[in-house]
Amino acid sequence: MYCRALFLFMLCVFRILPGFSQERKDSLGHLPIEYARFVKNPNQLYGFYERVSKGKKGDLSIEVFKSVGKGQGDVVDFKINRLKIPSIDSIEFYIDAKQIASSKINAVKHRIFLPASNKDYDVQAKYEGRIVSTLHVSVLPVVTQHLRIVPLRKMKMNRDSIENELNYQFRAANIRFDVTIEPVFENDALENPGLFENPGSDRSKYTDQMRHVRDTYIKSYKEKTKNGLLFFVIPKFVNPGLEGYMVKNKALGFVVQADSRQLSHTIATEYLDGFANIEAFEKDRRTLLGWGIDNEEWIRINKNPKVYSIIDDYEEVVTNNGLIAYYFFEQGKDGTIVLKNKSFLASVLRPMKKNTYSYHLQIDNILYKTLFRIKSKPFNTLHLLSVIASISGFIYGFRKLRAFLKKRMKKPRLVSFFSRLIQWLGILFLSFVMIKVVDLGYSWFEVTDGIIKSYSGYKEKKVLDLLFDNTHPNKLEEKKIGSELIIKRGRHYFLYERKKVLYFKMNVSKTNVPLKLRLIANSDSLNTAVLDEPIPAESHYIVVKVYSAKGKWLRDQVYNHLGVDLTSKLKLADPPKRILIFVSGYRPTSLGSTFEENFEDIRSNGLEFPNSLNRLFTEDRYNYWHPWKQIDDNFKARINPTEYYYADGHHSVSTSNHRSLLNFSTNSSIYPKRCKNHQFHTCYTTSTVGSKIFGSKRAKTIGLLATRSNKKGFATRLNNGKIAGRNLYQMLNELPNSSANDTLYLVVHSMGFAYAQGMIEQLRGRINFGGYYILAPENATAGTVNLTEWKQVWQYGSNLNAPNQDAPCLQDGVAPQACVKGLSEEQRIYFPQSLYKHKGYFDSHFVGYYDWVLKIQAGKKGYIRQR
Repeated sequence: MYCRALFLFMLCVFRILPGFSQERKDSLGHLPIEYARFVKNPNQLYGFYERVSKGKKGDLSIEVFKSVGKGQGDVVDFKINRLKIPSIDSIEFYIDAKQIASSKINAVKHRIFLPASNKDYDVQAKYEGRIVSTLHVSVLPVVTQHLRIVPLRKMKMNRDSIENELNYQFRAANIRFDVTIEPVFENDALENPGLFENPGSDRSKYTDQMRHVRDTYIKSYKEKTKNGLLFFVIPKFVNPGLEGYMVKNKALGFVVQADSRQLSHTIATEYLDGFANIEAFEKDRRTLLGWGIDNEEWIRINKNPKVYSIIDDYEEVVTNNGLIAYYFFEQGKDGTIVLKNKSFLASVLRPMKKNTYSYHLQIDNILYKTLFRIKSKPFNTLHLLSVIASISGFIYGFRKLRAFLKKRMKKPRLVSFFSRLIQWLGILFLSFVMIKVVDLGYSWFEVTDGIIKSYSGYKEKKVLDLLFDNTHPNKLEEKKIGSELIIKRGRHYFLYERKKVLYFKMNVSKTNVPLKLRLIANSDSLNTAVLDEPIPAESHYIVVKVYSAKGKWLRDQVYNHLGVDLTSKLKLADPPKRILIFVSGYRPTSLGSTFEENFEDIRSNGLEFPNSLNRLFTEDRYNYWHPWKQIDDNFKARINPTEYYYADGHHSVSTSNHRSLLNFSTNSSIYPKRCKNHQFHTCYTTSTVGSKIFGSKRAKTIGLLATRSNKKGFATRLNNGKIAGRNLYQMLNELPNSSANDTLYLVVHSMGFAYAQGMIEQLRGRINFGGYYILAPENATAGTVNLTEWKQVWQYGSNLNAPNQDAPCLQDGVAPQACVKGLSEEQRIYFPQSLYKHKGYFDSHFVGYYDWVLKIQAGKKGYIRQR
């Protein structure tokens, strides 16, 4: 009996002391969390985060994360449960199998001084040789953010308080803020009691009021808006519960006036929601953010691309290209132009170029007066009458038809059912057709020459803003290059469509001060005394014929639309130039730190930007290339262009081989992730999405790729690329006929391939073709490249349907790769095997991972020759 009792006692002891028993372990292989764990030290400098999860059997496991600065140390504590582990002295700590020192605080707690490092590491806590817990340490470089705060009204703010509070809140991500508070910026956007309009909840656009404040500030302080964050402090929003607003991935924010502490919390929240694109806390937006951000978020914040764009992706930006040049000036009663600042260029404004004339309706027919709008589409009385007539006619006609058929058919109920089905389908079809027919009538009321009554009484600034946002609902481009004149006479504004060269007569004094200015002609030829003979104009020009006060001709001056004086340049020798064009592809609605993050918004709510405006920019307008290790600058350094431009090939997913957002979202969600073991792939078959009744089934993974060519979508992008090609040709020929000896180089990605094909069609025979570098083309089989036209052509991407094909999990799922027509295997270069972690459904397509292209050695296949 005594032996049995002793045995039971020893068994209890064994169960308590883990050093002598077989305890359960959590899913991570550690002892259960109630035994011992790493805990936050109250004096730590950086971040600490615990992630507790429950296993299938209900057991809890914990992962512990710590952030430290690059080359910096920090502290963390370790705590035991003495009922499970008898002594804190029995715990040892290791980094890469090397024991590190710790300091005993009391009987249940140790303090570990984390060493400085330049790379991530793990700290393992061991008890009697077994791992009790692991601390994952993320080493983050310090990121300095320059933050400029601009109050719109006089208010008290403490710079040091705001800066210290922000640094405290973001120390987990190792973000350091350099705060500057600017003087009050007075602005006419605050004509009301200081209320700001409520912005949209999707954080995609700035309001017109916000844009106005920003634009007027830029005019005065352009240098202060670069390479940093800009926050305007406003009195309040119409919605009193709204404390701040910042568009996702942008560097411009608006925050409501408050004391320094609350203001810093609002800025921090907007920094997270907007610039970092991480949703801040919903329960209490004043929570200390530095301790609420988890380990994945602090890494994402730290590595967030430093793109300081203050323009949202929906608004137009003034460029020097477009098929229609806009001019704005004021005329007196005698028809002369009102002179401003004693300057021609100040008197004749040139606000923008677009691809179409502006769209204005002067409806004087009661049947076409707008009754209501559905998604900005107007509906009038004639629309309603035509729909009513369609419905009435079909109902009456089919009622007669059913009565006739019932007398002659054996199964009248079946006939009645199908006749009603056909009746309502017919009603819908005919109503749609009638609405479109009525829409054609709007062209009768379109203003091409005459007064714009809706603008009467507006200020010039308001009119220019309205013109800037005005888009033609039925056109993408005009067939001919032209000019649009908006002329102010009294309180009214008049529109005139004219040709591409405008001629003005200007009388000047003996000291060359303008005395009188008048528009005298327009044409499609550049006819000036500066040239020996008239030449066809390939761009927009302004010819100013300068006369003395007594009417004697003195000289001609020739300007382009930007106002650059071309007079002395028209006869200069034309040097050959290298023209580099970057053609971007699809633009996701977010800018995360990985390409997959970029598509999260699309997969969750189906958001897309509007299709390209088919214009070119002199900088990376949409931050498509530059955020990713300045890949565009690296191409420039290699090609060494004389001039470079950015074209936007973005179009809806519906134009791709996926054919719809739904297809893309479904496919990307079931497609397998990259296999962990590159030598052993388990990705060759995948469970497809099934029904509740029949369930899912296994299918070959390669078969899930969207390889069926969408020729119609490709043609849409190609045709829009032609418009961009026209604009580029116009830009290159502002000095007459100067592109013939230039050489074109193209770097294109994804959907940009189809778009570039359209540009090439428009430029063929007008410029020399140099290098064509195609990165991960979408729907490659729909396009053809003539190798004989180019000096060098390479196609880069994943390997599909070629020798040594990549495993399914490594394929480009966004744009499954195929050989461009006209190219062979000699022109194709595949993703290096060494970049295994940069391959996969999203990653193989991500433009930021194509920096390997520029690392190909000279003499090797795919090398881009130095120019």
